[in-house]
Amino acid sequence: MKKAKIMTIGLLLLSMILLLAGCQSSTVADSSKNGGKSVKKIIIGTGSEYKPYCFLDEKNNLTGFEIEVLKKVNERLPQYEFEFKNFDFNAILISLETGKIDLAAHQFEVNADRKSKYLFGDEGVTLYDLKLVVKDSDNKINSLDDLAAIGGTVEVGKASSNKTAVVDRWNKEHDNKLKLILEASDTTITLQNIDSGKTDAFVNIQRNVDAYKATYGAKIKTVGEPISRSNSYYLYRKNDDTGAQLKKDVDAVLKTLKEDGTLTELSKKWLGGDYIPKK
Repeated sequence: MKKAKIMTIGLLLLSMILLLAGCQSSTVADSSKNGGKSVKKIIIGTGSEYKPYCFLDEKNNLTGFEIEVLKKVNERLPQYEFEFKNFDFNAILISLETGKIDLAAHQFEVNADRKSKYLFGDEGVTLYDLKLVVKDSDNKINSLDDLAAIGGTVEVGKASSNKTAVVDRWNKEHDNKLKLILEASDTTITLQNIDSGKTDAFVNIQRNVDAYKATYGAKIKTVGEPISRSNSYYLYRKNDDTGAQLKKDVDAVLKTLKEDGTLTELSKKWLGGDYIPKK
């Protein structure tokens, strides 16, 4: 009987050891890349439909500017192993908040709601000045004021995007004279709506507009001063030791990559020009 009890206890201890080993392997990556020291796996949440920032190539591999920048960052941080997981845009920040990912990367800009929930990096990744975009034959609309004067319809971003927040805030401060609609699921629909007159304007950044003109032959133009001046940033969990340390480490590498020209090279390759913040 005692022998049976000893065997049972032994089996239980062995099971616990195996269970603990299994748990550890899910959070610690291969240590060979860091001189035998433990390597922490970092889950990065991004998208797969935002070309040229994060998208699937012809072999169904995740690629783009955001992905390549973070791969360069990871090369200089051997204590981490980055793993990318793609989500619908609206699910990325929720996944960060709930602990499913450690870093959010999808050209996120600063706004009050996001700052209250998430930790922003100090180093901007790209310039992200938002401008009003209209049909190239339209010479009457040069600002949100002009658009409001005719009760115009403007396409903004997705529900949780900064484009939506910026225009919605302006609209509330101006008696809601604008008619806001959310971004179409396909860029070609956005362009068709402008061309047909279904919408009067949309909001985007200059480099995207240039790409739409080159790719689709879109007859559009940006007008007036930017309605918002910003940079894009990586986001981390707030009030979280892992998030705070990861932010510090990634910021330090981003600063170096700016100084040595690596980010500018990646920007020219993927975005068609130098869109890297200098500060």
